[in-house]
Amino acid sequence: MVTQLETAFNLTIEADRQTLMTVVAELDKTLFDAYVKPKSTVVCGILRGGILSPAMDWYETPQPSEIRPYMYETLMYLVGIHAQVSSAAAPLLDRTLNALVEDLADEALRCFRQVKRFGMGGMLRATLEIEFMHQTLSRYVTPSAARTLADLYNKISQAYARRPGDENLQSHLDGVKRTLADTRRATGIAFLCFRQTKERATGAKGGEAKERKKRDAGA
Repeated sequence: MVTQLETAFNLTIEADRQTLMTVVAELDKTLFDAYVKPKSTVVCGILRGGILSPAMDWYETPQPSEIRPYMYETLMYLVGIHAQVSSAAAPLLDRTLNALVEDLADEALRCFRQVKRFGMGGMLRATLEIEFMHQTLSRYVTPSAARTLADLYNKISQAYARRPGDENLQSHLDGVKRTLADTRRATGIAFLCFRQTKERATGAKGGEAKERKKRDAGA
């Protein structure tokens, strides 16, 4: 439309166009942040409460046999946001969850940096719980979040204080992998909304193909 006006009246309004685009971008960011930041505060608070709970001794805790409730609460809060955004503004779904997952990764790293040392049980538990979050939300893990999570795994590994009796680490790691796999299966329905289903992926590809056909027909 702007281009048509320029042609019709022999005008050049590039500066006005750039100003308008800048204003629109700033307004978009303001509105997006106004929605996302309060949600981020809540969900990061849930995560922080679980990691830095006074009841959790990361040095003395035994090998994990399950994932603690705070992680389910964190993820279920995101399920609620997924439902809300999907019904009200579906095109903003990926952008919203990408931003929240980045904030969660940053918060997890900040919290675990406050843990001075991990026993073997604590190291395994931290790895299990963060990996469960990572795998469940993998569809929304941006490159930035992936780098943060990689730093987090390194932090946990480096802070592991090996003690006499910490033998058979590989056996314990295999046990953690089984717990992770079992939990992923058990929560598959609850967190189904985070998965990129074959039907959804096929539908998206089909839509792209239709758009290409329309463009080719109009060419």
